[in-house]
Amino acid sequence: MRRRDLVRYVSGVTAWLGCVLVAPATVRAQKRVPVVGILIFGSAGNPRDIGFVRELAAIGYVEGRNINYAVYAADGAIDRLPKLAREIVALSPDVVVGSGSQVAHALGEIPSNIPVVMTVVGDPITLGLSNSMSTPSRNFTGFTNSSASLAAKRLELLRDLVPGARKVAYLWAPESPMTTARGEQARAAARALGIELVPQPIMSDADLPVAFTLAEKERVEAVLVESDSLIVRLSNDIIDECLVRDLPAMHAWPFEVRAGALISYGPAVAENYPGAANYVDRILRGAKVADLPFQEPTQIKLAINLRTARSIKIAVPPSLLARADEVIE
Repeated sequence: MRRRDLVRYVSGVTAWLGCVLVAPATVRAQKRVPVVGILIFGSAGNPRDIGFVRELAAIGYVEGRNINYAVYAADGAIDRLPKLAREIVALSPDVVVGSGSQVAHALGEIPSNIPVVMTVVGDPITLGLSNSMSTPSRNFTGFTNSSASLAAKRLELLRDLVPGARKVAYLWAPESPMTTARGEQARAAARALGIELVPQPIMSDADLPVAFTLAEKERVEAVLVESDSLIVRLSNDIIDECLVRDLPAMHAWPFEVRAGALISYGPAVAENYPGAANYVDRILRGAKVADLPFQEPTQIKLAINLRTARSIKIAVPPSLLARADEVIE
């Protein structure tokens, strides 16, 4: 074989081997594992313990194989949320998942095109997250717990449970972006029912005993507990304060009743997790946020804890028990 032909042959073999050896590496590089950022108001844990992550696992997403999670947690400190929101956006994940209006507000303050799916959030229009429920106008979508009738219904049920109650303490979080709207709804409902609301603002753990001491001085007969993330984080402490004082309290979430609260009326957040997982899956497959409408709660549940009722000497009317979706014996 002439030298020129030999060089040509060796070059061809080398090029072929290069294709064989390099091509798989290139393919592997192209198969980037998507990253889902998770912003939590409370404490971080193992992502596998998060409800919607379990739902993603159920439809085939395995951490480290075809999905990765980056969890950022504020540990209950509202003032940490803006910094964490900037950090999670700087990471440039494929999608961000959050829960609560404070989290949504922090993420909404940062200009970004990263899709955000909220497992639960207040009125997205009031929060400035969208101009429309059916066609999201920004990069946010998800599941709301917002309904103008909820405050009125909670107070009605509380009055059914404690017929003589005319003075009700109202635990609310002034730093919540939904405070104004929810407060107006609660006050309007109270006026219509002839109930005097005694507002007790909660901005940190230290405010809780002070609020209950003041409520006691005001001789309140019951408590209306808001659904804000900060208030929910203090839910166990609120339950304890009410038990010590034999105060009936209306909470927002069924899981609070399972933890010892007397009564709750509101959507079950866990029922949003399959929907949130579906939205994340669709986004990772190429869907646009504008095509994923905000979903309002379809099931509002009444839950009652009879153990707590007996403890604080409240007789639950049979008519109210008959309407309950969940009863803790």
